[in-house]
Amino acid sequence: MKKNSYDFELERIKKVVKERGARRVGLQLPNGLKTVATDIAAEISKETGVEVIISGNSCYGACDIDEKLEKVVDLLFHFGHSETFSQAKTFPKKGVFFIELRSGVDIKPVVEKAVAKIEGKVVGLTATVQHAHALNEAKISLARYGKKALIGKSRLKYDGQVLGCDFSSAMVPCDEILFIGSGGFHPSGLALYTGKRVIAADPFTLQINVYEAEELRKKRYIAIARALNARSVGIIIGMKSGQFNLNDAILLRVKAIEKGLNAYLIAMDEIRADKLLGFAVDAFVNTACPRLVEDFVHFEKPVISAKEFEVVLGERRWEDIFELLLVVG
Repeated sequence: MKKNSYDFELERIKKVVKERGARRVGLQLPNGLKTVATDIAAEISKETGVEVIISGNSCYGACDIDEKLEKVVDLLFHFGHSETFSQAKTFPKKGVFFIELRSGVDIKPVVEKAVAKIEGKVVGLTATVQHAHALNEAKISLARYGKKALIGKSRLKYDGQVLGCDFSSAMVPCDEILFIGSGGFHPSGLALYTGKRVIAADPFTLQINVYEAEELRKKRYIAIARALNARSVGIIIGMKSGQFNLNDAILLRVKAIEKGLNAYLIAMDEIRADKLLGFAVDAFVNTACPRLVEDFVHFEKPVISAKEFEVVLGERRWEDIFELLLVVG
């Protein structure tokens, strides 16, 4: 099956199911691909005879494994992300397999279109896992237009690859960054945490968008400023294993109390606005995925990251908020 030129690796999945002797398997897909979940389930079940359960929960990243479903199936296939190095050592043994959804779409047209927006001579090349294999091809295309492209080493699986919480591959000596992929989540993070202008090129729609670091950073400065007058804070503990930072949350609570604030620990799986509304605190501090705070720009109370809270506490300088965001592990 292919949709938008994604490779769902169904033959590999069926082979693993048969080799492992699985009787029940789970499928976890990002929201944008849940429309094909039933087709995938039907084909796997027809070819192997296994019972297939489709996850209806979130699938935001490699850190967002549906752990409850994992416990009731023999194998869980997680689509759209690549595993981290620590996951690669343990997850196959546990029966979790990552299907990267590599894309076969031709990236040359969108790269050539993006050249008009590139102002510098040296460009850092980045992509999601779906297009990371095509970055050398993009590099060759840019050279034809007199642009030098650099593909940085990454702490992830592939050079040039970025996650929402790991931009290590973007730390190359460049004037700006070209991101190949869909959506605004990754390019906005690149701009926010590298401080560089990011040109986002979507190879499916051929749309080009530009993300300016200062515009994005101003929104975070405003959120921090709103939290400066808070007398009580709710410190959020993300209960998903990939985002669970209990020790950090406890330490922040201790520091907050030492500064004279009332601080409370709040644990939740899904961090959403409707779940925060009922708590009688002046601000929230998120210790789960640090990128989540960007979803609360217009929330009635400030929601800030752990690093941003350290500014409120007077323990971090404003200019140090955007130290490079890296996966731990």
